[in-house]
Amino acid sequence: MAQVVLETIYKSFQPGSHTSKGVAVQDQTSTRQPTAVLRNINLTVNDREFMVLVGPSGCGKSTLLRLIAGLEDLTGGNIYIGDRLVNHLPPKERDIAMVFQNYALYPHMTVYDNLAFGLRRAGREKREEGRGKREEGMEYEIQNSALKTPRSKLPLWLENLLIETSRSLPKGLRYQPQREQEIDRQVQGIAQILQIDGLLDRLPKQLSGGQKQRVALGRAMARDPQVFLMDEPLSNLDAKLRAETRSQIVKLQRQLGTTTIYVTHDQTEAMTMGDRIAVMNAGQIQQIASPLELYNHPANRFVAEFIGSPPMNFLPIQVKAPLLISQDPFRLTLPAIWEAALKRYDRQEILLGIRPEHLSIGMPAPKNLQVRVELVEALGSETYLTVRWLDAPTARPMLLQARIEPDHSVKVGDDVWLAIAQDKIHLFDPNTGLAIAQKP
Repeated sequence: MAQVVLETIYKSFQPGSHTSKGVAVQDQTSTRQPTAVLRNINLTVNDREFMVLVGPSGCGKSTLLRLIAGLEDLTGGNIYIGDRLVNHLPPKERDIAMVFQNYALYPHMTVYDNLAFGLRRAGREKREEGRGKREEGMEYEIQNSALKTPRSKLPLWLENLLIETSRSLPKGLRYQPQREQEIDRQVQGIAQILQIDGLLDRLPKQLSGGQKQRVALGRAMARDPQVFLMDEPLSNLDAKLRAETRSQIVKLQRQLGTTTIYVTHDQTEAMTMGDRIAVMNAGQIQQIASPLELYNHPANRFVAEFIGSPPMNFLPIQVKAPLLISQDPFRLTLPAIWEAALKRYDRQEILLGIRPEHLSIGMPAPKNLQVRVELVEALGSETYLTVRWLDAPTARPMLLQARIEPDHSVKVGDDVWLAIAQDKIHLFDPNTGLAIAQKP
C-alpha cells in the first residue's frame, strides 16, 4: 500500500492534434492556444484511504486518474506513488491496477483465466528478466508483490505449453508447476471474497453486468497493487445493482486496506463511499473534505449546489447590520454568531443558501417565505415540492425546492409558507461565490 501525492499538476491538450497509428501528431498549421484541462492540482491521498474524485462531466477527473495511471503525459507537476517519483514511468512499472467503466474483460477467456491473466503475465515477465540476468551470471528468483515462487527447471515456452494443453483435463491430470499452484490459490481466494467462485468456468458473455464488474474488480485485486484506480465502474449497472456493488467495493477496500482513488459524477456514490472527497470543476479542485464536512460547510456555491440532492436553493437578500437579512416583505434576524461576518456586507446583496430538507411548512409570518406550489412529487416516505417564490426580486419566476413530511396535504396551485431552519443557513458572496464563514 502507498500514499499518492500530486504536486502542482497541470495538463493541457494541444489544438489541432490527432492520432495516427496510436501516436499523437500535432497540426503545425494550428495557431490556437493549448486547452488547459487541469490547473494547479494539489492532492495527497493517504495510505489505505478511499479518495473519491467527483464533479460534472468534463471537469478533468478522469484525465487526472489517467495521469496517475501513466496513460497520459503530464504538462507540469509531479506524481509520487509511495516514495517514488513516477512522472516518466510506464503504467506497468507504477504498481497500480485500474478498473474501467466498460469492464475490459477478455471475451475468449473464462472468468478464472481473466483473474489469473495478470499474475501469469507478471510471472512471465519476471522469468524473462531473470533469464537475461542469469546470462550475466546473476542469481534469479521469480518475485513480484503478489507472487513469489522458485524458478522452474523447464524452459518457459514448454512450461506454458504444458499448462495450456492440460488445463481442460481433470484437476488431477493437469500440469501445475509451483508457480501455477500459487496462482490457483490466489484466484480461488479472490473468487471467494467476491462470491464468484461458482462462475470461474464461464465466459464473460455468460455473466450479468454485476458479475462482470466483480470479475473486473477481482482481476485488479489479484495483482495486489499499491493503488487501485477506479473510473466510474458502476455507471453501466441498474440502480439496485449499483447500491449492492457500491457497498461491496467499500467493504473490500476496508478488508484489503489498498489505497483507492475512485472517479464518479454521482454525488450519492461519493458521499456513501469516500473517506474524503475532492470536488472538481473546470479542471480545478474546489474543496477536499469528508462527506459531512462538504455537506455542512461547503467552501463555495459550486460545492454547495453539487453536494446534496435535490441541490441547495439560493435566494438574493439584502443585509442590514448587525444581523437582519431581508427581501421585502421577507425579514429574518440571524443568530449572533453571524454578526462579525456580516459587518462588511452591510447594505449589500448576498446569497442565502438553504437545502430543500431544511425548509418546512410554516405559518404566515415575515420570517417565512410565501410560495406557490408548481409541482408535487409524493414518494411515500417524503414529498418533494417545486415552488415559486412569490416575493422574488426578479421579474423571472424563482423556483425553489423543498422536502417536506408526507403527512402534509399539498396540491399544485396552493399558496403555502415555508419556514427556514435558521441553524442550517449558508451565506455566499455573490461576486466570488465563496462561502461567508460564521465567526464564533
